[in-house]
Amino acid sequence: MIWVTWRHHRTSLVVSLGIIAALSLAALVSGIVVKRDPYADAFGSMGCFGADVGAVCLAATTLTAVTIIATMLPVLLGALVGVTVFSRDIEQRTHVLGLTQSVSRVRWFWSRVLVVFVPVTAAATLLGFVLEWTRIPGEGRNYAMVVGRSMSPYYSNLSYPIFQSSGLALGAYTFMALVLGAALALLVRSSIGAMALTIAGAVTVLALFQFVARPHYAPLSVDVTPINGSVTYTATEGGSFPGVSWDIDEGYVDIRGNFVDVRYDECTWGGSGDENPYDQLPEETGAEYSLRIDELEAQRDREMEVCLQGQGVDHREIRYHSADQFRRFQLTEAALALVLSGIFMIPALWGLRRLKP
Repeated sequence: MIWVTWRHHRTSLVVSLGIIAALSLAALVSGIVVKRDPYADAFGSMGCFGADVGAVCLAATTLTAVTIIATMLPVLLGALVGVTVFSRDIEQRTHVLGLTQSVSRVRWFWSRVLVVFVPVTAAATLLGFVLEWTRIPGEGRNYAMVVGRSMSPYYSNLSYPIFQSSGLALGAYTFMALVLGAALALLVRSSIGAMALTIAGAVTVLALFQFVARPHYAPLSVDVTPINGSVTYTATEGGSFPGVSWDIDEGYVDIRGNFVDVRYDECTWGGSGDENPYDQLPEETGAEYSLRIDELEAQRDREMEVCLQGQGVDHREIRYHSADQFRRFQLTEAALALVLSGIFMIPALWGLRRLKP
């Protein structure tokens, strides 16, 4: 049965694996180039496209493109592979031959999962780990960081698109989308209808992971800043990439930790008429101007502090997930995606039972 399945679906399998292999190779080569340049970014560098034909720009742009494509792979594979592996047999009635030759329905189903879904899932996982590797900085890179939040231009490794295009998550998403496509193909019995539903369903599930589930995988870390306080900076050199923490919420809060909707129009800022207090007066020397501006800023800070306190503000909070929880979040989300895959198996097997030879 495995040989028959391979012969029947080898085109879909070879094309899918070929595309993923090409993306992996492009990411690998581009990652090597980017790691050798201390100023190149592994993601987000589309600005030089068309203006600079250098190798570093091309490599950085390629990594950005591969990352975006990788986030769409599970949806596309679920619709184009997960659905067609079953719907094509049903529409062409070739499943009748298999189910009438002493082959059980379960064996007919699982042979397709084993021959097609497992290799595609493994390839997608490998692509995710290659992209993960490209984001580890090369030697000699330095990063300045705000406590809990990076100042580097990189995107958070806990959010779209970095998280979705990384190892375990990408593989688990792919398998989940393939199973979803199979279930809908067995239930709907129409390739176009099953593809449309698979795309809608997979996009919905991925959006729910991003906006609903993932923020709750771990307790939030909180940076607290007094309303008259300042931000503390630290430095991280070389070694592991600090990443960018994922800010979930931020703002002014009261003493109980509830966010306050500040009415800034009630706060006065000093100054009068059309005069700009930051303009240097003709009779002022440079030192006198600097001293006056410092006093003006201090006065405005005091006025703002009084205004905020009058509205019930106690301090400012930034609630976030730190970048060092990346692996924990990957394992959690991959496990949830696999659980969903198991749930999608239930309607798939029910549709299989209803399938008439």
